[in-house]
Amino acid sequence: MLIPTSMNKLPNVESCFNGELVMGATVGQIASSLAQLSRVKCLDEAHYPVSHSLFAFSGAGSDIGGLTQLPVLDVYKSDREYNFPYQSSPLSTRLAVLFKYTSYSETYTPNVKIKLRATGSNSFSGTILDNGIEFEDGIYLQSNRESLELQMSFTGCELIDAPSSASFDFPRPLYVPSANRGELLNIQFNVTAVALSSVHIYDIYEPEVTI
Repeated sequence: MLIPTSMNKLPNVESCFNGELVMGATVGQIASSLAQLSRVKCLDEAHYPVSHSLFAFSGAGSDIGGLTQLPVLDVYKSDREYNFPYQSSPLSTRLAVLFKYTSYSETYTPNVKIKLRATGSNSFSGTILDNGIEFEDGIYLQSNRESLELQMSFTGCELIDAPSSASFDFPRPLYVPSANRGELLNIQFNVTAVALSSVHIYDIYEPEVTI
């Protein structure tokens, strides 16, 4: 049957719960409403703030939300790994990632790599499901040597096919293999000379159209 595109309410309760068999148009209305529900996708999402020790830097930078940005990442660990759990749903296919950061260093080149891993055996270092993406300095990362303000980068929402590359790809959504949908996943960040401020993970909606 065709799936109606407009909202179709269920029949009035008094028309159904009356001690009699329900037939005809009322049954058709119920079936139509249930068909609509079968095409409903509840999108998952996750949001993580990332805490740091923040160092004041007189004469430069600005206070955002009462906190002074970390100005010189040479005083911060140059390489760092973050693991962000994400509870996918059986309908999760691709994950978009948005993150805010500050990147200032006179010694290291800022870089961010993101990959998708399984969490089997309660481990963050489970099987790699998507070899991941890379944000390079000056291309997908914006150095903030002058303003020291927070920057933002985003993977985009392209409905990509399953990636085949064994190396890091240009920024794109992460692909969830069908066998791992509905499982607890791990979004793993490896950063160099970058201090993350927040990470936001979203399911990408792929509409179904019935003709």
